[in-house]
Amino acid sequence: MSDFLAYRIPNDSVVKRVGKFNLIREDENHAEGFIFSNFNQNKQYVFTPNQSDFQSAFQIHLSKKEPKVISKEKYLLFGNRIIEFLRDQSFNKFVFSRIKKTHFDSKKTLQLFDSLCGNYPKAFVYLISSEAEGTWIGATPETLLQSFNDSGFTMALAGTKEKQVLSAWTQKEYNEQNWVSEYIIETLKLNGILNIENHGPYDSEAGNLIHLRTDFSFDLKNHNVLSIARNLHPTPAVSGLPKTEAVALINQIESHELGYSRDLYTGFIGVTGEETTQLFVNLRCCQIFNDTAYLYVGGGYTEDSIAENEWEETESKSKTLISVLEKL
Repeated sequence: MSDFLAYRIPNDSVVKRVGKFNLIREDENHAEGFIFSNFNQNKQYVFTPNQSDFQSAFQIHLSKKEPKVISKEKYLLFGNRIIEFLRDQSFNKFVFSRIKKTHFDSKKTLQLFDSLCGNYPKAFVYLISSEAEGTWIGATPETLLQSFNDSGFTMALAGTKEKQVLSAWTQKEYNEQNWVSEYIIETLKLNGILNIENHGPYDSEAGNLIHLRTDFSFDLKNHNVLSIARNLHPTPAVSGLPKTEAVALINQIESHELGYSRDLYTGFIGVTGEETTQLFVNLRCCQIFNDTAYLYVGGGYTEDSIAENEWEETESKSKTLISVLEKL
C-alpha cells in the first residue's frame, strides 16, 4: 500500500508525491529526500517516491491508536504540579503539551493542505499520509536547521503572544528566549562549529501569533548536517532545560501518567539534499483520525508560570489550524 506526501517550503512551489516512507537506521547519518522524525528520535523516515498520480491515488491512512485528549481540569492539575516541581528542582523550563480535538470532514484533507499553503506563505506546510504513522498535516514557523552550500542557519523561537496583545514582553519570555539561544550556541560549539553570528531577539509574526526570535548563521563545511540536526533536536523551545532531564520528564508525565504520546509533534520534518537541507520543528500540526482533527499544542512552563495562562496560550496556538479548518 502506498504512502502520500505533499509539502511546500516557505515561498516555494507545492510538491505532491506517491511512494513509501522507509525507516532510517539510528546509525545512518546520510539520507536524501523528504524526512521526518518523531519527538523521541526513535522513529525517523525517508520518503521514496514512485511515478503514481497523487490526486487520483490519495487516501487517508489512520494511525493504529486514536489520540488521547485530557480535560482542562486535568491539564491545570498537572500544570500546577509542574510549577511546584520547577520551584523545588534545578529546572529552568519544562514544555507541557496537550491534544485538542475538533470535528473535521476527512474528505477535505487535501483542501485543508491547500488552504494552509494559501494562508501561511512563510510557513513550512506539509501533509503526510503514512501507513505506519497515520495522517498528519501542519504549518510550522520554526526552522531547526538549514544549509545552503555549506552555510548553516537556525533560530531560537521562544516566547508567544497573540498579535492583538499590546503589552511588552515579560522577563519570563526573555528568559525562555535566552535559554534556547544559549543552548543552540553551546550545542553548535560542541559539534565543532565556532564562528556563529546571531541577530535578535526580535518580534516574528506567525499566523495569529508573535514570537521572540533570534537567528543564527554559521559555516557547515565538513560537518554532517543530519547529525547536527539530531544533536540540536529537541531544543529547549519544545522540551525544556536541562534537556535530557526534561525529555525524560515529558515521557513520564505525558506518556506514562497521562497516557498520550507526542508522536510526530515537536519532532523534525523537511527536505535534505547534497547541497541544500531545510528541516523544521513540527509545530502547529494535527493528526486526522476518522472525522476528527486532533491538534497538538504546548507551552513552556517556568517557576513564574500560571497554569491558566499556559492553557490560554495553547488555545491561541491551536487557532493557527482551527481558523482555517472552520472555513472549509
